[in-house]
Amino acid sequence: MKRPIPFFLNVLFFLHIFLAFLVVFESYLEIPFWLQPLGRMHPLVLHFPVAFIALLVLLNLFRKHIDPISFEKINYFLLLLTSLTTVLATIMGLVLSLEGYESELMSLHKWIGIAISFIVYALVLMYQSKKVYRILLYTSFVGVVFGGHFGAGLTHGSNFLMEPITALNKKEFDENTPIYTAYVEPILAAKCTSCHNPQKHKGDLDLTNVESIARGGENGEVWLAHNPEKSLLLQRVALPLEDEEHMPPDGKTQLTAQEIELIESWIRHGADTEISYALLKKEDSLKQLITKKWLKGDSEKESYTFDFAGTRLIEELNNPYRSVVQKSPSSPAIEVAIYGKSAYKPEFLTDLVKVKEQVVYLNLANLPIDNQTLQFVGELKNLEHLVLNFTEITNDALAALVASVKLQSLSLAGTAVDIAALKYLKNIKNLKELFIWNTQIRDADIVALSKELPRVTINEGYIPDPEVKLGLTPPILIGEKNIISSGDQISLGHKMNGVSIRYTLDETEPNEKSAIYDSGIALDLQGERSKTVKAIAYKDDWLPSEVSSFTFYDKGFVPDKVEVVHPGILSSYTGEAAEILSDDSKNDANTYYYSKFWASFNIKPLIAIADFSTSNPTIKEVVLSCGNPNGAKKSSVKYIEIWSSNDKENWILLRKLTLANELNMEKLKEIYIKFPESSMKYFKIVGQPNTDSTMRVNQLFFF
Repeated sequence: MKRPIPFFLNVLFFLHIFLAFLVVFESYLEIPFWLQPLGRMHPLVLHFPVAFIALLVLLNLFRKHIDPISFEKINYFLLLLTSLTTVLATIMGLVLSLEGYESELMSLHKWIGIAISFIVYALVLMYQSKKVYRILLYTSFVGVVFGGHFGAGLTHGSNFLMEPITALNKKEFDENTPIYTAYVEPILAAKCTSCHNPQKHKGDLDLTNVESIARGGENGEVWLAHNPEKSLLLQRVALPLEDEEHMPPDGKTQLTAQEIELIESWIRHGADTEISYALLKKEDSLKQLITKKWLKGDSEKESYTFDFAGTRLIEELNNPYRSVVQKSPSSPAIEVAIYGKSAYKPEFLTDLVKVKEQVVYLNLANLPIDNQTLQFVGELKNLEHLVLNFTEITNDALAALVASVKLQSLSLAGTAVDIAALKYLKNIKNLKELFIWNTQIRDADIVALSKELPRVTINEGYIPDPEVKLGLTPPILIGEKNIISSGDQISLGHKMNGVSIRYTLDETEPNEKSAIYDSGIALDLQGERSKTVKAIAYKDDWLPSEVSSFTFYDKGFVPDKVEVVHPGILSSYTGEAAEILSDDSKNDANTYYYSKFWASFNIKPLIAIADFSTSNPTIKEVVLSCGNPNGAKKSSVKYIEIWSSNDKENWILLRKLTLANELNMEKLKEIYIKFPESSMKYFKIVGQPNTDSTMRVNQLFFF
C-alpha cells in the first residue's frame, strides 16, 4: 500500500498530540467523574494493541511465505489499526492513572505504555525505511512484554507471574507459628494486597507487611485491637457489595464468612501479630474457632442433602441489616447474621422462611429477640449453630429449640437464663457446645450442668487468675440518640454486672470520687450547643476502665416536618434523606463509612424545607452537619442558601454562604449560617454540591 490513508493519519496525528498534552500537563489535570468510565475501559481495550503487535511481528517473520502485494496491504492496514488502538489504550490508561494510582510499578507501566504508543506511531511514519521499521517493531514487542508484566503486577500483585511456582515453596505452618502469619496474612494476601501493596497502594494503604499495616492509610488505622466493631477493615468488608467503599470491590474475590469471623475474633483477642495457636488457652474463643473451622481437613467437611437456594433469592434477602451467604461455593448451606438493634424488624427474621431448609448458622446477638421469636427459629430444621448473645430471651424460650434436632452449638452469653434452663437444654439431642458466660448460671450450677450434659462442652468464658487484675471495658451509651433537649435523660451502661460507673459533666476526667451513675442523667444544656459526659467504670478486683466520652447536642427548634425535594444519590439501603436530617442522631467521622447515616448529593442540590407552621419560632441560625467523601481535595459544598416563606411559594433569601474555594474541609464539619431573625412558617435550605464532587449531609439544626 503505497498511499497512506489520509483519514487514519489525521486521526493518529491528533490523538498523539492529545496524548502528548496529557503527559505534559498531567500534574495539573483532575478527571471529572463523568470521564472516569473512559479510563476504566483501559483493561478492555489494551488487549487489542497487544494482540496486533504480536501479529505484526509474526507477519513480518513469515513475510517470505506471503505474496508481496498481499503482504503490503495486510501489513500496512494492521499497522494503522495497531497504532490507533495503542494510542487509545494509552490515553485511557493515563486517564485511569489520574484517579490516584501512584507507585513505582505504576510509573514503569505508564511510561512504557506511552513509549510504545509513540514507537508504533513512528512505525507508521517510518514505514518506507525497512531497517528502521524492523528495529522499532521488535522494540515495541519487547516493550509490550515488560509493560504487560508490570500491568499484571498492578492488577493481580507483583508476584502474580511466579506465584504458581513460589506457591510450591511456601513455608509449612505449625501450632507455634503466629496466628497472623498462618491465617490472617494469607487472607490479606489473597483478597487485599493486589490493590494495597508498595506498587499500588490505594488509599495510601499497604497491607503486605505488619510495619506498613501499622502505619494505616489515608482513612486511619486498619484495625483497632480488642475493637472489631470500629476496625476499618471489617467496616469496609461489611458494607453492601454495591457500595463504592465496600472492600474488596465488586468483581474481586470476596472474603468468606469464615475468613471474616477469624479476623474479627483475632482483632477482638488483641490483634497480636506474635501470639500463636500453642500459646492460646484451651477456653479461648479464638483457639476454639481455629480448632473447629481451620484445622479440620477436607474429609471432615459437612455434606448436606438439601438443595441449593437460588442465587437471586439470596441476593434479595441480603440488606444492610441482614447478611445471607452460602457457607462455601460448593455447599448449599447458608449462614445468616442480622444486625442493628434499633433498626430491627421481625420480618428480618421471618423472611428467612424462604430458605429455612438451608440455614445452618444464625446470629441474632444484641437484637430485641423475645420468647415468641424463637418459635420461628425452632422451625429451621437444619440449624446447627445459633447465637443469642445479649438478647431478651428467658429459660422458657428454649423450649422451642427442642425441635432443632441438628442444633450443635448454642450461645447464650449475656442473657437472663439460669440453671432452670437445663430441663430444655438436655432435650436438645445433638447439642455439643454451650456458651453461658455472663448469664445467671452460677459457678455452683456448672457442676450440675456438666453432669446432666456430659457430651456438651460448656464454655464459661474467660476465667481470670485471681491474683491478676484485668482492666474493665469502658461504659457505653444506651441508645443511639445524641441530639437532645435541655433536661432530657441519658442512660449509661456496662456489659458486666456489678460495675460502678462514675461520671463528670464539666470536661474533667472522672475518677473514684466523681458522681456515681444511678438510673439516668438529666442534662441541662444551659444555653450551650453541646455538652460532654465523661464516664469511667470501677469494680472490685478489676482495674478501672478507660474513660468514655459522649457528646450530646442541643436539638434546637424542632420542625413539625422536614421535606427533601430531591432524593439525591441515595441507594436503597441508605434511608430517606428527610429522616437522616432529623433523626436525632449526629454521627462523627468514625461512622463516616456507614452510608445509612448520610444523605448524598452530587448533581442536584439538597433542597430541604422545614415546616414550623405550628410552633412558629423566631429563628436566626441554621447549622448543617456536612462532610466530604474520602480523598476529596476540595470542599464538596459550593454554597448554602437559607430562604423563608409563609406560603411555600413566595420565598425570601435570608443568607447565601459561599464555600466553593474552601480547602481541606474535614470529613465532618458544622456549617453555621446566621441571618436576620425570622418568624416565617417555612425555611428552605439549599445546598449546592461543588463541581464534580459529592456533598454528604448528616443533620440539620435550627436556633
